[in-house]
Amino acid sequence: MGARIIFIPTLAWNVLLGKVLRIRHWWDFIDDQVIVGAFPFWFDVAAMSELGVQAVVNTCNEYGGPVKQYDHFGIEQLRVPTIDFTAPSLDSIQRGVAFIQQHVEQGHNVYVHCKAGRGRSATVALCWLMAHRDMNPEQAQEHLLSKRPHVHSTLPARTVVKQYWSTLQDSDEQVSAED
Repeated sequence: MGARIIFIPTLAWNVLLGKVLRIRHWWDFIDDQVIVGAFPFWFDVAAMSELGVQAVVNTCNEYGGPVKQYDHFGIEQLRVPTIDFTAPSLDSIQRGVAFIQQHVEQGHNVYVHCKAGRGRSATVALCWLMAHRDMNPEQAQEHLLSKRPHVHSTLPARTVVKQYWSTLQDSDEQVSAED
């Protein structure tokens, strides 16, 4: 309930910083094909399409996304609703990482977002970097901060990130044992 109450004021703050004062970028490429960003408004979708975005991971619980505009531009959306100021579930991260990688392998650009592009979406992106860019949590965090300086600086400390890293380590150990 608290996240819903402060949704509009915090969205307004993000708009002020990102679109009015331009202190923060609304979105940033963290890789050649993956973008982490804030809440896309309907009028942002044409620019996203021009950037080659063909897929979106929406981590917002409070916002379904500009679906009509996505349909118009042929953009596929995966929605993994996560309450603001909380981390995505392990299942949501696994689904998001798989969706991102599926589209990257097809040569598509992928936009991963939450309201501000700092927490929920950055958590999914960090886990994708760990899984598919051979980074540990701290390296992925450092990489994210170098590309998008205002992501939360404590993402590797999130329980779900530790769980995801553990699943990656377990699968690596299993592959090594099979070799």
